[in-house]
Amino acid sequence: MKLHTLLTKPALLIALAAVLTATPARAKTYYISQSAGNDTAAGTTAATAWKTLAKASIEYQPGDSILLKKGDTWNEELTPKGSGTPEKPILISSYGEGKKPVIDREDFKQDRTGIRLDNKGGYKIVGLEFARCMTGIYAEYAKGAPTQKYLWIEDCYFRDSLLYGHYEDYPKRKIGLGVCLFSWETGKRVVMQDITVKNCVFRRLASGFWTNSPDNFNKNASFVYNFANLHFESCLFEEGYQWQLGIRGVDGGSVKNCVTHDIGRGFMAFNGVAGAMFFRCKDWIFEDSEWGFVDIGQGSGDGEAFDFEGNCDNMTMRNCNFHDTDGPGFLLCCYASDGNPNKGIVMENCVINAKSKRPIRPRVRAAIINTTDWTEATWKNCRFYLSKGEGLMAVMDPEKDKRSTFVECYIKDLSAAASSTKHPAKETTVPASATEGQSFVLDFGRPVAINEFKLKEDAASGISRYIIEYWDEKKPGWMSCFNGMGIGGEFVAAIVPRTTSKVRLRVIANSKDKAVLTAFEAYNDPLGESLNVAKGSAAPNRPGK
Repeated sequence: MKLHTLLTKPALLIALAAVLTATPARAKTYYISQSAGNDTAAGTTAATAWKTLAKASIEYQPGDSILLKKGDTWNEELTPKGSGTPEKPILISSYGEGKKPVIDREDFKQDRTGIRLDNKGGYKIVGLEFARCMTGIYAEYAKGAPTQKYLWIEDCYFRDSLLYGHYEDYPKRKIGLGVCLFSWETGKRVVMQDITVKNCVFRRLASGFWTNSPDNFNKNASFVYNFANLHFESCLFEEGYQWQLGIRGVDGGSVKNCVTHDIGRGFMAFNGVAGAMFFRCKDWIFEDSEWGFVDIGQGSGDGEAFDFEGNCDNMTMRNCNFHDTDGPGFLLCCYASDGNPNKGIVMENCVINAKSKRPIRPRVRAAIINTTDWTEATWKNCRFYLSKGEGLMAVMDPEKDKRSTFVECYIKDLSAAASSTKHPAKETTVPASATEGQSFVLDFGRPVAINEFKLKEDAASGISRYIIEYWDEKKPGWMSCFNGMGIGGEFVAAIVPRTTSKVRLRVIANSKDKAVLTAFEAYNDPLGESLNVAKGSAAPNRPGK
């Protein structure tokens, strides 16, 4: 018997609607080509691609894809409508052959963004380049808006946005940023969570990545977290002005295998320079990351590699390197932005070789500046290299309750580094000279422990940027252990200890015709003087020799 003879007409309609509702909509893919597209076309195949990002700023469904043609450039903003889900994100990526598609807004002094997301979640952005945008990716969340989930940014390049102005009235947006997540929420609730930034490069930006809100420097708004679960992996922040990570109000996250290098040079900040600044955050892990060559530029303050600005709790750093800074290697701060000290700071197997070329206040140079003894920090198995006249830790406002602890740490004068017998190399591939992209290689023929390198450069050479890498047998592959700038006559690079069978120095940039090293030596040098300080005691502050 036929179906329509068994069901009344209304019942039949209900049954058909149920079938249609149960059938998931098929995800669609849309193509955009500035060079060959046409906005009157269908946009659903490469042959019928749309031309403009304005045309592509339509409503999307979970699982849909927005693909930009490789090699093409747009001076437009992409503002997609709709949200995806963590299981079915909306993908913004590329198609075709060639270089990454570029959103180039041409003038970073104008308030122009590359991709804008308003109260959106469930997006995956992969393989794009953002140039001369005031903000490459800007995501804004309204007060009271439902909590959004999932934003994944991978293999993207953010570059050339050096606008710098006072940020107190943000989001009027006077800061050149790669990515900004901005919340208007002032209550203690999360507006966006589950954010991943992976294999991205942030270069020549005032700041790389911000989370922000109008209330984030309100001393009466402590312990407010509007974002959660923010993770950075294998990212490079380079040639920036200030705070390449400016992270405020985030509950839970990580920074792993990231490098921040050459920050503050040629720049004047009204409130100081730091490689990274974390404020009002909790429950973060930092592993195998590096912050180096932080400059105060044209007279800016601070100049530290890293800053826990206040109200940061349960932050753990492992196997991290802080080196070559104008100010301290590390700043533990409160008062400036929040009356609450940092608590539960744990530093494990980290290296500080700051050099502290400039006092953070008159006559004070130290590897660590601690604004108050109320900050609770434990240093475990860490190594501190002190340059001449530099102390270990200076406390700006000493208190009776001293909460800093040092466990099985070591202090060493930088002048005594690389003074033991160097590792003999079974094969030492040190060419007479190398050009950009070439490498000097040391092969030890067996696994050896390394904690220091000594470099010497010929006067005819001009290596301005290089990376020292070690061979990781587990991956296998080359892994970064030190990012350097100029070498000059002699330079000592202290690293987090690694065990490896070979290392290489890879030349990234050279100001002269040839890169010539007269020495590239690896050491497992003595650690220095043992340092153990119980909670409640003052840390010794003898200056380096």
